[in-house]
Amino acid sequence: MLPARIPYRKVNVVPSQTASICIPPSRVLLATDLADLTHILPVAIAHALKCNAELKLVHVLPDVNTPDVDPTLLVCANPEVVRHYAETVLENAAKEARSAGVNCGWIARPGLIVPTIREIVQEWNPDRFLVGSQGPHKFQLGILGSVAEAIFREIDVPVLAIGPEFQHNPHSASQRARILFATALDRASRTTIRSVIEFAKAHNANLTLLHVMPMVTKAHPSTSRARAYAERFFQEILGEIGEKGLRPTCMIEFGPVVETIHRVAKSGRFDLIVLGAVSGAAFRREIMPGTAYGVLCGAPCPVMVLKDASERRLIPVAS
Repeated sequence: MLPARIPYRKVNVVPSQTASICIPPSRVLLATDLADLTHILPVAIAHALKCNAELKLVHVLPDVNTPDVDPTLLVCANPEVVRHYAETVLENAAKEARSAGVNCGWIARPGLIVPTIREIVQEWNPDRFLVGSQGPHKFQLGILGSVAEAIFREIDVPVLAIGPEFQHNPHSASQRARILFATALDRASRTTIRSVIEFAKAHNANLTLLHVMPMVTKAHPSTSRARAYAERFFQEILGEIGEKGLRPTCMIEFGPVVETIHRVAKSGRFDLIVLGAVSGAAFRREIMPGTAYGVLCGAPCPVMVLKDASERRLIPVAS
C-alpha cells in the first residue's frame, strides 16, 4: 500500500539577483579581515556615495571556543586584545567613511566566518555584499578558499568582489562608467542581459556584451556555426531593445575564457565586470580553478557576481 501523498506548495527560496541589481542598493555590507580595508574601503565608500546607501563594516572575530580556530591565536593573542584592536580599526574606518558623507557603522562578532556573516546578512538585510583582498596569495587562500565557496553559494545578495589586481582611481568616478558583461549565451542569459542593460541605464554607463568562444580552429565548421548562433543571439537582443534604448556593444572573441575576459577588460579600461548566472559549483574548491574563480583573481576592476536565477523547491504544507 502506497503512503498517502503529502501536499506540497512551491515557493521561491532565492530572490532573483539579476532583477535586484536594477534597483540601487540602500544598504551595503562590507566583510573585512581588517588587513584588506585600505584596498577595499575606498571602493565601498564610492559605491555607497553613488547609490546614497548606508554602509556597514563587518569583521568576524576568532572564537577560541570553536574547534577549528587557528592555534596561533590561542598562543599569541588575548581575545580582549584582539577585540579591542578590531573595534579600533573598524571605528577608524567608519569615521573615514562618515567624513566622506556616508552613513557608516560596524559590527565585530565572534564565531565561524561564514555562519556569522550569513547571520548578519539575515539580520541587516543588505542589497549588496562587498568582499575583497590585498594580494594574490591571500586572495586564493582566504577569499576564494572555503570561505568564498560558501559565501557565493549561500548569501542571496549580489556580491561585488574586489580582486588584488584592482587599483582604485578616484578620478574615474567623473567619467562615464564602462561595464563588461561576460555571457555564455545559455538559456539564462537572455533574462540576465535584460537586467544588466537596465543596470547600465540606471548608472548611465556604457555596456559591452562579451561572448568568448574556446580555442578551436576558426575554419572548423562547428566554429562557424557557433559564431553564427552568437551573432544571431546578439542581433535578437538588439532588436528587442529598439533604437531608443541603451544599445550595448557586442563582442565575440576567440581564446581561453578567463584570459580573454581579462584582456578585453584591461584594453577597454572597463570599470566593472559582471558575471551572470554563476552557480555555487563554480566556487567549489574541488573543481577550481573555474571561470568565475579565474576572473575574480585577475580582474583589473571590481567583479559583480550574480548567482543562478531563482531556485525553487518543494516545501510540505503544514497540516
